[in-house]
Amino acid sequence: MYKKLLLFLAVALSLSLSAQQVERRALTSDVAEYTYKLRVGSGPYDEIGLHRVVRESAPNVPARTREVVFLAHGDIWNFRAAFLTGSHPLPVFLAEHGIDVWAIDYRWTSVPGTLTDYSFMSTWGIEQDARDLGFAIAAARALRGRRDKVTLLGWSRGGQIGYAYLGSETQLPRGLRQVDAFIPVDIYLKTDDPQYRANACARAANTEAAIAAGSFVNASGGLITTIGTLAVADPDGASFLGPFTNRQAGLLVGEATFTFLAPLEPVPFYHFNGGVFDANGIPAGLLYSNESDLFAFEQQSAPVQPNRELADADLATCDMVNVPFDDHLGAITVPVLYIGAAGGFGDSGLYTTTLLGSTDVSSLIVQKLPSTQRLLDYGHADLFLANDARELVWEPMLDWIRAH
Repeated sequence: MYKKLLLFLAVALSLSLSAQQVERRALTSDVAEYTYKLRVGSGPYDEIGLHRVVRESAPNVPARTREVVFLAHGDIWNFRAAFLTGSHPLPVFLAEHGIDVWAIDYRWTSVPGTLTDYSFMSTWGIEQDARDLGFAIAAARALRGRRDKVTLLGWSRGGQIGYAYLGSETQLPRGLRQVDAFIPVDIYLKTDDPQYRANACARAANTEAAIAAGSFVNASGGLITTIGTLAVADPDGASFLGPFTNRQAGLLVGEATFTFLAPLEPVPFYHFNGGVFDANGIPAGLLYSNESDLFAFEQQSAPVQPNRELADADLATCDMVNVPFDDHLGAITVPVLYIGAAGGFGDSGLYTTTLLGSTDVSSLIVQKLPSTQRLLDYGHADLFLANDARELVWEPMLDWIRAH
């Protein structure tokens, strides 16, 4: 496997010689985003996005930095949607504090929702995502022109892919490993809760049945895009979701995400954003994040996502079928900071960290309310969208990165 990584590094190095492959976008007066497209196969959609958010010493001249953080997004949303939504998002905050921020768009994020044949995605699973992540990190390191290893941050499904990638790195000589610290954000790969495991087994069985029937993609992203678009364009209009207005439907996606996953939700009352409800249980508004950011987040959803990826992750959690990408968790020894939201996966993500070989494991769980009010507490996306996320999440994270 390390020979493949050496090949990735050679290809990535060649990319640094081709400036025309770069798109630059100013984010602030001295922070810019650079975007690359990298081929990872011969198919029309075998392409990943590579992003860099960095402070510049002059226009088009990235400042030299030692600390590098690589971001891996999760389901439905690509890098920009997941991490650059809002007026002053996490990557900009990190760049302003001297961090060179890189990120991936997995190949499925660019697949349109208008195709009639998705069979080419039938094998697009967690192992492919992990390989693409390794390639993207190698390209980032080559483009930087430095040998510094990266701190990997994986949010949601990106955290599960991060565990898979780090497990594969343990099988490489130490000199070829690329990650020296890991921040899994609001997710678990393994669980010691029998109900969560049973739900994962049921979800895996359902998705495997869909794949066997020829359904290779999940189209939830397209639905969420429509909901978010209507919430902005016609907030008071009647939604196609039951008794809600379009605004209320948009809020429902954020405040009561678990209703779309029931009865097999990964944790009770799982939601993106903490919010309040009226006397009839209708979403009435957000507690920690701005509605406009939630609706912008929803509108940026990718149309389709491979069912193989979803099934793979649930099979790993179910633990009834052996999957190869979770075989080396105990060999992972890099420092780990687990971050959770009490209204998201919260402390349920801690169990996976106990299966690692790491001796330096810390955690940060954002909980604002008693556990009996989990429905209203800080949510999965509040960690990046909330008005106080900088103080509660990003600054402690930055301190940890600098210390490691």
